[in-house]
Amino acid sequence: MPDRSPLRRTFAPLVAALVVLVILFAIVTWLPLRSARTQWRGGHIADAIATAEGWSRTRMWPRQYEQVLAAAYLTSGHSDAAKPYLDALRGHELWFSVMAKTDVANRLFARGDYAGFLLYDAAIHERKEPADATLYRAAALAETDRIPAANAVLRSIDRRAVDSRKLSALQNALAQESPHVLDRDGTTIGANPDYQSFIDAHAGKLTIGAYAARIGHHETIETTLDSAVQHAAKEALKGYRGSIVAIDPRTNELLAIASSDPNGHQSNLALEAQYEPGSIIKVLTGLNAMSSGVDVQSMFPYHCSGDLLIDGRHFGDWLPFGHGDLPDLDEALAESCNVYFADLGLKLGADRLRRFMISAGFDGQTDIGLFQVPLGQLKGEMFNQFETASLAIGLEHESVTALHVAMLASMMANRGVLTTPRLVRARRSLLGEVVTGPGPQAQARIAPREAAERMVQAMIAVVERPKGTGRRADVDALSLALKTGTAGKREDGYQAVIMAFAPADAPRIAFGIIAENAGPAEYAGAKIAHDFVSAIQGRIIK
Repeated sequence: MPDRSPLRRTFAPLVAALVVLVILFAIVTWLPLRSARTQWRGGHIADAIATAEGWSRTRMWPRQYEQVLAAAYLTSGHSDAAKPYLDALRGHELWFSVMAKTDVANRLFARGDYAGFLLYDAAIHERKEPADATLYRAAALAETDRIPAANAVLRSIDRRAVDSRKLSALQNALAQESPHVLDRDGTTIGANPDYQSFIDAHAGKLTIGAYAARIGHHETIETTLDSAVQHAAKEALKGYRGSIVAIDPRTNELLAIASSDPNGHQSNLALEAQYEPGSIIKVLTGLNAMSSGVDVQSMFPYHCSGDLLIDGRHFGDWLPFGHGDLPDLDEALAESCNVYFADLGLKLGADRLRRFMISAGFDGQTDIGLFQVPLGQLKGEMFNQFETASLAIGLEHESVTALHVAMLASMMANRGVLTTPRLVRARRSLLGEVVTGPGPQAQARIAPREAAERMVQAMIAVVERPKGTGRRADVDALSLALKTGTAGKREDGYQAVIMAFAPADAPRIAFGIIAENAGPAEYAGAKIAHDFVSAIQGRIIK
């Protein structure tokens, strides 16, 4: 036989070189997979998609690149773009998985996209799947209302192989039919009657119950709400149809979202009901004037006769014969002189008034971490000076919610900085894992600190001066900055609006009160404020 050794010696190095080249090529094309995964984990999804799409053209590791692209598109909310990659993966087993199924589940759960995870789960068949993937499968089935299927998966789980804490959390979550809501101390509040107007779906569209499907029926929501403050608010409102929203101005965390109805009806008045604000708007008008360079001080002493002639029409004060001589801004706000603040509004003009109010949240909305909540609104056209004067004192052309009033109170407590309030500390999935933490809070300085400080002094005068409309809200040993507002129709009994914070020099609570048909705010409104602050005084003074 011919000697083939020379042939072998010739081809062996070529084969070895070819093998080395294949291995090197495999390594080179695997590295971008790891890079795309790193980009995805870092939240740079567009970069991950670009990397994976570019290198997938080599046709090396095709299933793995399809896996990355399917996960990236799904977790960015583009399920249609993910579909061709999911379809390509069906029926194939992944010997090497580049994306842990539990990681993808966490991202999709954070988006509330449980259906998206089930799509991914159905398409991806890993040779060695993480044991906990079955827990995520059961959780996703439960959140998409396939409870029998979820229970069937649970029964098939090897309990020795999965995380016992996740399993226990899942079993407990499946036993509840609505989101599990906790206060700031970790106490369940779903059955607490103080919170029903905020939790019960029948109380309104902006309730946790109404958003249960979007939030996740079986999720746990850890809130910033303080049950002691919530209860104090409910007690202070007893006998009135109205609402109180309280905020910690240091963090702008929501402490109470309370609504009350003596007839026993559950209505989420705190977030959904819009009311004419009345004289609390005078704080914004004063703040606007000092921020805009209006020489406020030169207007004093100011004589109020109870009437101001505007466009040939008589603009009357709430006090028929007027307030007489007002020595300073403090007294003008303390006595809530309509004539003075209407005159100040005319100096500003309709455009500046509207722009400032928009900067203070009017015609806007805020995200409290679960859903968007509309704030106050500007209404009607300012087609003459008379209408501008009404706008400046909070009549006819504005409406507010109790939440918005509380935000404005917190803005004053923070000396001119308006901040998005926070409700959610964390949301946990059915497996007890934090899927989202507290969201970012937008901040905007709408007035210089010096201007805000001057208005704060005037708000203190509302409580401390002998003729102050808020003097009945006074609480011993506690400095309170407050403004009353009386609005609505006389025949309906007026509505009382209160904007306040305490202590004035180092605020720990800011709040808004609105009581329907309660009469002038200097009486019922001030009493509600007094009772509320007195009940939580121990939590304010520490």
